[in-house]
Amino acid sequence: MTKVFKWGVVVFVIMVVLIVGGLVLVNLFSNLEIPNLTSQRMDLGKAENSKEVTEYYEIYTQKLDSEEFIDLKVNSFIDNLVKEFKNNNKNEKPLFNKDKAVLKQVIDTYKVNDDLMGVKITSIAKNLFEDNYSTSIYTYNFSKEDESLITLDELFDNRYKEVIPDGSYDNYLLTSDGIELYNKQYKSTIEYNTLLEYNASNKISAQNYQISQEEYDNMFKSNVDKNKKMVAITFDDGPHATNTLKILDILDRYDAKATFFMLGSNVINYQDVVKSVYERGNEIGIHTWNHNDLTKLSSDKILSEIDSTSTAIFNITGQRPKLVRPPYGAVNSVVKSTLCDYTLILWNIDSLDWKSRDENKIVPLVMNDVQDGDIILLHDIHATTVPAVEKIVKALDESGYQMVTVSELLDAKGYDTTSTKLFYSARQ
Repeated sequence: MTKVFKWGVVVFVIMVVLIVGGLVLVNLFSNLEIPNLTSQRMDLGKAENSKEVTEYYEIYTQKLDSEEFIDLKVNSFIDNLVKEFKNNNKNEKPLFNKDKAVLKQVIDTYKVNDDLMGVKITSIAKNLFEDNYSTSIYTYNFSKEDESLITLDELFDNRYKEVIPDGSYDNYLLTSDGIELYNKQYKSTIEYNTLLEYNASNKISAQNYQISQEEYDNMFKSNVDKNKKMVAITFDDGPHATNTLKILDILDRYDAKATFFMLGSNVINYQDVVKSVYERGNEIGIHTWNHNDLTKLSSDKILSEIDSTSTAIFNITGQRPKLVRPPYGAVNSVVKSTLCDYTLILWNIDSLDWKSRDENKIVPLVMNDVQDGDIILLHDIHATTVPAVEKIVKALDESGYQMVTVSELLDAKGYDTTSTKLFYSARQ
């Protein structure tokens, strides 16, 4: 009886340990963060956020809040997307939160004038037990006056196909800047003044869309002086809702540019910030989707991390980045061969801002060793980095440095990125 009792106690203790350990493990996974959906810039109308969480999936959606024709049309379309997503992800209950299916939908509305409006629905999804997200773009364009969807054929006479041929796009979107064309590979924008001579309906006016040739040229003019010393400041892990914008303001004050290596999981949550980084003349690079160590992944998973992030950035800027910064600076032969179409950018000055979180330690680490051609590593996700950036940029400016993008730095120093695929700096 004594032995039986002792063995019973042992078995009981083992079972308790296993149960408690399992609960702890499940709890750890169930608390894995899934980025929240954030409201996007709205030129017209208002979007309401909603969230639905079950044991199978998490769904974050936006809907337009009026009873107008276009709102009802868009909301009905979103309801159908959600219904289809639910039907495709209810077969097997996931054990861990990270294996859940996730759907996020964001609505952007664009006012062309008092009559015309475009609506873009960005749908980001991953199915049960998948690791990476796919992105789809859907568009609606309508005339408020006519209370109807409007086509390019209704806006322009048939000659517009000289500029926008049939089959050159899957979706188009009327925006305040022009007509955005989407297909699976790229996004392009046709300015309205290019199409005005075909404007059969007279619904679009030339008044707000003309810019001078000088203004147009200055948008793409590089001010880099190859005879002056220069550095490239880079930021990882963003974008961040507020820190990145504060850093952009600092850069603008000193006529400085930087390169932002972004995580795809943050790109989809802060699309306005991504757009601001791009439109203010800075460079955007890829930092993977989830900050995974690429040296521990297969070639297929490496490409998935990069391609999903590239697509998320492309859907906002219309440009696919050619620069990649591997998380942790981790590179091996598999990473190099898999990403042979990209240029890998590391760094030679590490601010360690992620570690110290102290501007009084960050600034000396950068300024004590800085030289012409350096690539400096910072992180725009940390609030303590912002005041450090202010001091670093001011000191560099006073020391006669130009602060340029990585691509500008490599070009100015004469490096050929088609033959050399990995850089720590551009020192010569």
